[in-house]
Amino acid sequence: MEIYLPQKVKFIIDKMYENGYEAFIVGGCVRDSILGITPNDYDITTNAKPDEIIDIFKGFKIIDNGIKHGTVGVIIDKEVYEITTYRLEGEYENNRRPKDVEFTKYIEDDLKRRDFTINAIAYNDKLGIIDKFNGITDIKNKIVKTVGDPDERFNEDGLRLVRAIRFSSKLNFKIEDKTLKSIYKNIDIIKNISKERITGEFTKMILSDNPQDIILLYKTGIFKCIGIYSYMNKEKYNVFEKELGVLKYCPNDLAKRMAMLEYIIKKKKIPSTSIIDTLVYSKKLKKECMILVDCMLVDSIEVDQIEIKKLLNKVGPKILREALELKKVYNNYLISNIQNKNYASNEKDIIDGIIEKIVAIENNKECYKLNDLDINGKDLEKLGYKGKSIGEKLTELLNKVIESPELNKKETLIDLI
Repeated sequence: MEIYLPQKVKFIIDKMYENGYEAFIVGGCVRDSILGITPNDYDITTNAKPDEIIDIFKGFKIIDNGIKHGTVGVIIDKEVYEITTYRLEGEYENNRRPKDVEFTKYIEDDLKRRDFTINAIAYNDKLGIIDKFNGITDIKNKIVKTVGDPDERFNEDGLRLVRAIRFSSKLNFKIEDKTLKSIYKNIDIIKNISKERITGEFTKMILSDNPQDIILLYKTGIFKCIGIYSYMNKEKYNVFEKELGVLKYCPNDLAKRMAMLEYIIKKKKIPSTSIIDTLVYSKKLKKECMILVDCMLVDSIEVDQIEIKKLLNKVGPKILREALELKKVYNNYLISNIQNKNYASNEKDIIDGIIEKIVAIENNKECYKLNDLDINGKDLEKLGYKGKSIGEKLTELLNKVIESPELNKKETLIDLI
């Protein structure tokens, strides 16, 4: 099997061989190449020790902050390429990281410390594929399987429990039975893993092509272990699992997919702790997500022209339209996949009507925010208003104009004061 090597990666590997060492690309870049996916980056591994790597690339800028673990960064044309010495790992601490690492001369030793067989494959264009753990077979069979004993692999690094599910979600692979049973068996390990690391894996999962696979985080009990509780009977659980299928039809945007997830939880009255609040996300993302959810939860049937303008005043046209488009995605999914098709179809038509009204409001330049009023704070100052009372009076006038657009004339507004 031949794998394409970018020019600079080939240059690094060739240079290692010219200096009497060997080097391979390894891990995810090999797996993705076999699957026909263009890798985002390339990890390179070698039998040269860190000081030897630095000496070989002494003409290039070097990043050595990972040297303790055997990794040297080489900058070529402003791009960083990480080269790591083959290593064996010692005893792990707190199910997170090895206490120490030991360098080795053999690629086989380096591959056997890795998490899953599909990530334990190395390649160069001189020796070809190095696949000591049948990773290619597992790729062909679409299986996620640990290298060696799954209990050992998961106890070394508890994040691998989530990574197994993430790779299954990303690649649409099945988790091998023994590996899956080990996840169920070892879920308590996840308590030792930082919420930041779990959040990183969850984010990749919900942005994958199969985000509905996050259901495994519920099924295995991983979510429960990190405080995302969910108490559902079997019937409610089955409905929830079905509805998660809508996530793959959402735009590949974190705020929107998280909003859809929270919307399903709230709409179906699932007694579950908020995922976005439990995991580690920015205040900005949380705010955007929850505004979208609040807009989606508004009863579309009750929304008339006045309510639309009040919503536009509160959140603005961009986010309101995004929320409505998400709601359409949800209803389209119900129409295609789940019961209540008549309700969903009717709801979809109502949402289309609301979007048309928003367009009309914008085109007609109807007033729905303070800046659109034909009167401002300076005008009120001239009339004797001061401080807080100016804002209160303007808000009062805006509410009247939202209900009766024809009132938005300076003279009329002054008469209303």
